[in-house]
Amino acid sequence: MNNILEKLKKIDRRIIYFLVFLSIIIPLLPGFDFLIFPVPPTKETRAIFDEVEKLNEGDVVFIDWAFDPSSKAELLPMFEAFFKHCMKKKVRVFIYYASINGINLGKESVKKMTALEEFSWCREGENYINMEYIPITADIRIFNMDVDFKGTYKKEGKIFEGVETLKDINYILGLSGSVYHQTHIDMQIRFNYKFGLAVTAVMGPDYVPFLQTGQLTGLANGLRGAAEYERLVSDKYENNYYGSATKGMSSLTFSHLVIFGFVIMGNIVYFMDKKKRG
Repeated sequence: MNNILEKLKKIDRRIIYFLVFLSIIIPLLPGFDFLIFPVPPTKETRAIFDEVEKLNEGDVVFIDWAFDPSSKAELLPMFEAFFKHCMKKKVRVFIYYASINGINLGKESVKKMTALEEFSWCREGENYINMEYIPITADIRIFNMDVDFKGTYKKEGKIFEGVETLKDINYILGLSGSVYHQTHIDMQIRFNYKFGLAVTAVMGPDYVPFLQTGQLTGLANGLRGAAEYERLVSDKYENNYYGSATKGMSSLTFSHLVIFGFVIMGNIVYFMDKKKRG
């Protein structure tokens, strides 16, 4: 027992780092799907899903992309799950980039999603549109501008039919890692549109009061919120849909278990050593 105690006290920290690394990377590797488990949805995330479920074919969804690659890990999976859901409902999707640094990331994500065989019917300008970055003072002006920098607004096809202002939008989803979407919450009082929000985990608590007032219809909080939305899409439309958020949550869970294990072991070794010295 004494030999084991001494070895545990002198364990090489590189072994700890290596085990933590394995616990993070293994759930993300092909062939280890048995380590992936779906995350039970919260009512806040389900509320966003339910609002989209109420929409009819041809209704309008507005996505306000207000994040850049620094928040990609938490918010991009939510965008992909939400966009996938919208395409399955065959609603019209407008994607506006409030962050100029997120435009390329958004375009690549949309390109990847629409390249899937199940969405081969999607056409830009008809089923969805990337609205680029527009330096405007208020989002209310987005749909009543005659042209953008390329002169394409109002000329893209069916997607703009009947859409002039925020009042013509059936649902808005904001994705942000900052307080940017406070503007949408303030305008919601005036225009009474339905607004859901997906934020990074650190920002989630700041927006909970707006759920209680009804200004937010739902809130997807961080990577877990995205994993919950992936679970909802999977349960409704397809089996075993494991997106990057679900895999990421499994990776986080196993890495935390390893860390907790070493913390517990360290305390046991400490008290055993103290008892021995006493």
